Amino acid sequence: MIRKLVLQWGAVIGALALVLIAGKGDVQAGTFTPELDINIADDTPETSSEITVDFNLPKGNVQFSAVVAFIPSDWGIVKGEAIPIGAIVGKLQSVATLGLVGSACNQELPVDFDMMNASIDRGDTVSFNDTDKSDTDNTRDYAKDINPENGLYDSVDKYPDFIDRVFDTDNLQPIRRSAGMAIVAGIPVLLQFLVFEPGTHISDNLPDDESLGYPSVTLLQNAGDRDAEPEPGAITDFCSPLTSHNVSFAVSEDNPDTDADESGYPVQFSPQPGTYTFTAVAAGQRDPDGDGYENSLDTCPYDVNVGDPTITYDGDLELDGLDAACDPNPDPETGGTNSDEDGDGYLNRQDNCPLISNGEDTTNQHDEDRDGIGDECDKDANVADGELLIEQPTKDIIIGGGGPGGPPSDETCTFDGEMVCHRLGGVPQTNGDGNGDDDGGGSSAVIFIVIGVVATLVIVGGGAFMMMRRKSA
Repeated sequence: MIRKLVLQWGAVIGALALVLIAGKGDVQAGTFTPELDINIADDTPETSSEITVDFNLPKGNVQFSAVVAFIPSDWGIVKGEAIPIGAIVGKLQSVATLGLVGSACNQELPVDFDMMNASIDRGDTVSFNDTDKSDTDNTRDYAKDINPENGLYDSVDKYPDFIDRVFDTDNLQPIRRSAGMAIVAGIPVLLQFLVFEPGTHISDNLPDDESLGYPSVTLLQNAGDRDAEPEPGAITDFCSPLTSHNVSFAVSEDNPDTDADESGYPVQFSPQPGTYTFTAVAAGQRDPDGDGYENSLDTCPYDVNVGDPTITYDGDLELDGLDAACDPNPDPETGGTNSDEDGDGYLNRQDNCPLISNGEDTTNQHDEDRDGIGDECDKDANVADGELLIEQPTKDIIIGGGGPGGPPSDETCTFDGEMVCHRLGGVPQTNGDGNGDDDGGGSSAVIFIVIGVVATLVIVGGGAFMMMRRKSA
C-alpha cells in the first residue's frame, strides 16, 4: 500500500535546503538567528548510527530565503543503488507557524514524514503534472502508482523530471535521493532530499567550495521549477517560529521486495576517530522598510507596518489582510473589507502585489528579482529590495574521542559482499588506521531541513515559496 501520512488541515512539511538567492539589497533586514543542533546516537568510529538534526527559527525572526547543508566529506555515504527503492531511511517531524485563508500568521501545525530511498535513474522519469487527461481523479503523475503498480508513488521509483529544471547547473546527478509523500488538505505533497558530490555547483549564489563537503539539497513539490506556474491556495502566510527534527536511521526499515535480514540495509557509516564539522549556509528573507516583517509576510513592504501581521486585528481592523499602512480603506464601517483588493484571484495576504492585479491573465505573480515583491509593484523589478542576512551555523561532532580523522574503510563499508559507500573517483580507503585519505564519502543520511509550507501550492512570497524559486537565467 502506498504510504500516506494524513496531516492536520493545512499542515506543513519540512523542506528546503536548496533555495536560490537573488542579489543583495542595502536596507537593514529583520532579525535572523537560525539554530542548529546535530547529534549522533553512537560515536563509535566506523559504525552505522542514527543521527538527528534539529534546525529551528525562533519567534520574531524573518523566514528563510535559502539554506544549503554541507556534510563532512569523510562521513560514509551509502550509495542510493545499495538500498532498495522504497525502503524507509529516516523520519521527519516539524512544526511551522502559518496563516490560513488570509488570517493572521499564528497557527502552529505539525507534520510527520517517512522518507524512502528513491530512484536516481535520470533516464526513467515521471512528470509532476497530470499527463493522462483521460483519468477522472485529476491526480498528478508524481502521486500515482501505475508505472509500475507496486505500492509506491511513481515519484519514488522514478525520477521526477522537474528536478533538472530547478538547479542553475543542468544535468546534476545525485549520489542518493530520498522522497516522502504527505496528504495536505487532500493534496499529495512531495518532499525530496538529494545529496551531491562535494564542489557541485548548485546555484550561482550559493557556495560550491569542495572543502565544505557534500551539499544536501531539499526540494518541496516542484517549487523552483522554471516551468512551474503558481496558483492560489489555502496557506497564505508562513512565519516564525518553526522547528524541524529529522532522524536519519542507522539501517533502513520496511525494505520492499527483498530478502534482506531483519536488520535492514546500512544507511550511513561514521568516519574514523576525529572531529567533524557540519555546516549550513542560511539566508533570511528581505525587509526593505526595516519594520521586522519580511516581504512575503508584509503586505506593505515599502511602508512601516501599523500592526503585527501575526496578531489578529493588529493594524488590520477589517481583517482583509492589508495593514493600515497601505490599505486604501482600513475602515470596516465604510466597506474596507475586500480580502482581494486587486481582484486577481489571490488573497491580499498571499498576493505579492496586493494592490495591483498580477494574476493569471497578466504576469501571474512574477517576481524577477526574487525578493518577494511582484514585478507589477516592485520599485525596480531587476534589483532585490532589502538586505539579505547570511548566517552560517556549524556543529562539531566528535567520533571516537577525537583523532586525525578519515573516512570509513572499505572493509567497514562492505555489506552483503559489496562495497556500498560512495567513493570520489572510486579511490579505495585505508583500513581504519587513522590515516584515511581526504576523498572519502559524505553522508546522504544526515539531511538538513528547513520548514516549507504547502497548500495547493503557491509560488509567491516566503511561506508560499519565494524560497524555492529558480534564479532567472
